[in-house]
Amino acid sequence: MKLSDETKAKIQAEFDAWKDCQYAGKDKKARQAKGQFFTPPPLIFKMLEKFESLTNKTVLDPTIGAGGLIAAAVIAGATPNMCYGLELDNEILTVCKKRLAKLGVPPCNLLQGDALDSENYKRFVPCGFDSFGVKFETDDNKIEVGLYTPKTKYKVITISNDRNKIKEAVNKIIKKGIKVFIL
Repeated sequence: MKLSDETKAKIQAEFDAWKDCQYAGKDKKARQAKGQFFTPPPLIFKMLEKFESLTNKTVLDPTIGAGGLIAAAVIAGATPNMCYGLELDNEILTVCKKRLAKLGVPPCNLLQGDALDSENYKRFVPCGFDSFGVKFETDDNKIEVGLYTPKTKYKVITISNDRNKIKEAVNKIIKKGIKVFIL
């Protein structure tokens, strides 16, 4: 989808309104210690334009921070109650919840937790997720691809350094019509 100049301006204005408080009072050194860096609007525009449409789509930001990507997605047409986020830092998550509440995103869709811990994704099921795939780097620099469904719970499909095995596992999930979140 192509974002209009008007939509981009609305996203930029919303970002500017929250710019000074999105770090929850943390200085640069404290943020660097936690690896906290926020996505600027020009990069968000490129990310959103990768979608064909946001209409009736579930949007998950596994490292939501102060909510910039989800805010932009809602402004660009995503349904607020179909937007979800996970954030490690509870102080930043508090800012995120206040920010996204103004756009209609339910606070129960925004959870505190580690994006690299697959157990945290199970907590989204009561909020409306049914099935989803995840792909992320493990501590030993391998890639894990897994699938969560209400029936099977979390199931590892593969853990490998072999790009072909990883691609095959992701495609297996996608062929079932299930979205894969890359973490």
